Amino acid sequence: METYSPEEVKKLIEMLNSINIKIKKIKGTEPTRLEKQIRYLEQRLKFFNPTKEMLGYIINQAEHAELKLDPVLLQKLKDEFNKKV
Repeated sequence: METYSPEEVKKLIEMLNSINIKIKKIKGTEPTRLEKQIRYLEQRLKFFNPTKEMLGYIINQAEHAELKLDPVLLQKLKDEFNKKV
Protein backbone atom coordinates (compact mmCIF):
# COMPACT_ATOMS: atom_id res chain seq x y z
CA MET A 1 0.00 0.00 0.00
CA GLU A 2 1.34 3.39 -1.00
CA THR A 3 1.24 6.28 1.43
CA TYR A 4 0.12 9.69 0.29
CA SER A 5 1.10 12.92 1.98
CA PRO A 6 -1.57 15.54 2.72
CA GLU A 7 0.02 17.71 0.01
CA GLU A 8 -0.46 14.96 -2.58
CA VAL A 9 -4.09 14.51 -1.58
CA LYS A 10 -4.59 18.29 -1.81
CA LYS A 11 -3.21 18.19 -5.38
CA LEU A 12 -5.74 15.49 -6.23
CA ILE A 13 -8.54 17.55 -4.72
CA GLU A 14 -7.45 20.65 -6.63
CA MET A 15 -7.40 18.77 -9.93
CA LEU A 16 -10.79 17.15 -9.31
CA ASN A 17 -12.30 20.48 -8.24
CA SER A 18 -11.20 22.09 -11.50
CA ILE A 19 -12.99 19.34 -13.43
CA ASN A 20 -16.04 19.56 -11.17
CA ILE A 21 -16.52 23.29 -11.83
CA LYS A 22 -16.90 22.59 -15.54
CA ILE A 23 -19.26 19.66 -14.97
CA LYS A 24 -21.47 21.70 -12.62
CA LYS A 25 -21.94 24.38 -15.28
CA ILE A 26 -23.21 21.74 -17.68
CA LYS A 27 -25.17 19.33 -15.50
CA GLY A 28 -26.69 21.50 -12.76
CA THR A 29 -26.98 20.98 -9.03
CA GLU A 30 -27.21 17.20 -8.55
CA PRO A 31 -24.28 15.77 -6.57
CA THR A 32 -21.99 13.89 -8.91
CA ARG A 33 -19.67 10.96 -8.37
CA LEU A 34 -16.84 13.45 -8.71
CA GLU A 35 -18.17 15.51 -5.79
CA LYS A 36 -18.42 12.37 -3.66
CA GLN A 37 -14.77 11.56 -4.46
CA ILE A 38 -13.74 15.11 -3.51
CA ARG A 39 -15.58 14.92 -0.17
CA TYR A 40 -13.96 11.54 0.52
CA LEU A 41 -10.49 12.94 -0.18
CA GLU A 42 -11.11 16.01 1.97
CA GLN A 43 -11.95 13.75 4.92
CA ARG A 44 -8.81 11.65 4.44
CA LEU A 45 -5.97 14.11 4.12
CA LYS A 46 -3.85 12.20 6.62
CA PHE A 47 -4.81 8.64 5.73
CA PHE A 48 -5.82 8.08 2.13
CA ASN A 49 -6.20 4.40 1.24
CA PRO A 50 -7.97 4.28 -2.14
CA THR A 51 -9.70 1.24 -3.58
CA LYS A 52 -8.76 -0.02 -7.03
CA GLU A 53 -12.00 1.40 -8.44
CA MET A 54 -11.29 4.82 -6.92
CA LEU A 55 -7.73 4.79 -8.25
CA GLY A 56 -8.97 3.94 -11.73
CA TYR A 57 -11.50 6.76 -11.60
CA ILE A 58 -8.97 9.35 -10.37
CA ILE A 59 -6.35 8.26 -12.92
CA ASN A 60 -8.90 8.53 -15.74
CA GLN A 61 -9.92 12.02 -14.59
CA ALA A 62 -6.28 13.08 -14.25
CA GLU A 63 -5.37 11.92 -17.75
CA HIS A 64 -8.20 13.91 -19.33
CA ALA A 65 -8.06 17.05 -17.15
CA GLU A 66 -6.91 20.43 -18.38
CA LEU A 67 -5.19 21.07 -15.03
CA LYS A 68 -2.43 18.48 -15.21
CA LEU A 69 -1.56 16.47 -12.15
CA ASP A 70 2.04 16.19 -11.01
CA PRO A 71 3.52 13.39 -13.19
CA VAL A 72 5.25 11.77 -10.21
CA LEU A 73 1.97 11.61 -8.28
CA LEU A 74 0.12 10.27 -11.33
CA GLN A 75 2.73 7.53 -11.77
CA LYS A 76 2.44 6.68 -8.07
CA LEU A 77 -1.34 6.30 -8.49
CA LYS A 78 -0.84 4.10 -11.57
CA ASP A 79 1.72 1.92 -9.79
CA GLU A 80 -0.62 1.36 -6.87
CA PHE A 81 -3.51 0.65 -9.26
CA ASN A 82 -1.43 -2.08 -10.93
CA LYS A 83 -0.53 -3.62 -7.55
CA LYS A 84 -4.12 -3.82 -6.26
CA VAL A 85 -6.00 -7.07 -6.75
